[in-house]
Amino acid sequence: MGVMLLLLQAVLRSTALARMAKNQGIATAIARDELESLRSSGYENLPENGPFPNVLLSTLPSATTTLTVSAYNTETKQVTVSVVWKDPGISASSTVTLSTLITQTGGLP
Repeated sequence: MGVMLLLLQAVLRSTALARMAKNQGIATAIARDELESLRSSGYENLPENGPFPNVLLSTLPSATTTLTVSAYNTETKQVTVSVVWKDPGISASSTVTLSTLITQTGGLP
């Protein structure tokens, strides 16, 4: 009986870990897609700070996004995107944050 309980606990933990890893992969894809889209849009078309949409957001539990654009220097802006979600049964939220630099002239010196 004790062995069965240990096996059940192991299966439940591995299922939870697999779900958490899947959600982290989805969040990373969302953040990466947003940065790639912003890079291709160019310096002049960078949006204001705030949330950004993505079709994959509905696959993450309680997910939100944040986009922050700040001046890095006179010709470069730093863009940071974050995806936050809360896995069921976990008390803390999880976050993926990615950042890039986008220049006026299309390349860093």
